[in-house]
Amino acid sequence: MGALYAEEKSSSRMRVRAREWAMGMTSYFKKVLDLTYPVTSMFSGASFNYSISSVFKDKQIEDLWLPYFTITTDITASSMRVHTDGSLWRYVRASMSLSGYLPPLCDPKDGHLLMDGGYINNLPADVARSMGAKVVIAIDVGSRNETSLTNYGDSLSGWWLLWKRLNPLAEKVKVLNMAEIQTRLAYVCCVRQLEVVKDSDYCEYIRPPIDRYGTLDFGKFDEIAEVGYQHGKTLFDVWHRSGVVDSMLKDRHQEEFHKTKTGHVSDDTSQL
Repeated sequence: MGALYAEEKSSSRMRVRAREWAMGMTSYFKKVLDLTYPVTSMFSGASFNYSISSVFKDKQIEDLWLPYFTITTDITASSMRVHTDGSLWRYVRASMSLSGYLPPLCDPKDGHLLMDGGYINNLPADVARSMGAKVVIAIDVGSRNETSLTNYGDSLSGWWLLWKRLNPLAEKVKVLNMAEIQTRLAYVCCVRQLEVVKDSDYCEYIRPPIDRYGTLDFGKFDEIAEVGYQHGKTLFDVWHRSGVVDSMLKDRHQEEFHKTKTGHVSDDTSQL
């Protein structure tokens, strides 16, 4: 979504393109064809690669009309990577590579293995700030963990779980499977980072009411988009009345005035 926003000058066109891609992701036929022997991942990634590359073609990040970056987790170097140039579709794909579903993408620059940036920084408002953003509007759409899990005591039998699931009269239990445990462990490091961002004075934090939607609910694009639109509309109305928007604009105008006075900015077009 961020890449489309940075590429498109029309919000309506951006939504059309995003919807087309999301609807394509609902095809079970394509998913079945992309299944592979699960050594590294369930899917080969070829189908997903095609869907992303069809959206962005050969566009480079540095060609976008708005400055753009994406975050990935470099599991070769165990570090965060910030991508501000290079193949747009490849780094967008890398930033969406969930462990177990897709194989890591091999960085065309150095061959390092890249995974979803959410594993190391799920809301990179601090990165935007470090790159010169005066005010950051951070929209958190990460999945919320289920906390009302079954207390099964000191040990857990898989046979007991199987019986609970097969017996229609048995009380349902909520127990994490191996993939869910792995995912939660991967995101643990992001919790503190999220709190730092939320408490910062440069960031306006937004959490839309999307907890009932799953990460892969691509078929609910229209419903999710409407929820986000209505939440944003209400929030910005509150911001206008409370002076938050005026404060944002004031900070921005002060920064531009300072640059003009010091000779760093000569005309308005250089702000684009």
